[in-house]
Order: sequence, then C-alpha cells, then structure tokens
Amino acid sequence: MPEIVVLARLQAKPGLGTELLALFSELVPEVLRTEPETLRYAFYVEPDSEPLRVTVVEKYPTRAALDAHNTGVLTTYLPKLLELLDGAPETVELRPAELAVSDHTGRLSL
Repeated sequence: MPEIVVLARLQAKPGLGTELLALFSELVPEVLRTEPETLRYAFYVEPDSEPLRVTVVEKYPTRAALDAHNTGVLTTYLPKLLELLDGAPETVELRPAELAVSDHTGRLSL
C-alpha cells in the first residue's frame, strides 16, 4: 500500500492564533515521540493572516499508522484544540499518483 499524505487546514478563532501555535508546540514533540511511523508532521502558517490560518502536512507509511495517529496522543489535545478553532478542520487525504515518466533513457520512473 502506498504512503498516505494528509493536508489539514485550520483557522484559529480571532485573537487566539498565539494560543493555537503554543498548543501545537506542545503537541508536535508528543506525536513524534509516541508515533514513530509518523513520517512528517509539519505546520505552515499563512503570513499576516488574522485570524491565523494553519496548514498541517502529515505523512504516514500505512493506513494503520494514520489510524494510530488519529487515536493516539492527539485525542488528549483535541478538546483544547477545538476550543481554539473557528470551525472544523478541512482535511484531504492524498496518495501518490501512478505515473509512468521517462527521461528518454528508460532510467526514470515514478
């Protein structure tokens, strides 16, 4: 089974962006410590957004690893996270596209 990438877009309630980033600063080390199969857990902010908008990029090798994340340490942070968010996160799950690419030497394929 191919890797899974999840993109999550979140928006803080007005004036709570700093608190949201502080919560993520606590959450990220815990996720990386307790979920060894989380291959990427990166947070990006939209510059000068108010209220703050954050995109999270997650990568997992298997469905089981993604499920472990969704039922792991994140659940202890979820109540506070939901208090800080203006609406539910928008998420999309991605898988690698099956492409056949050639560089005319026959050495390159994706």
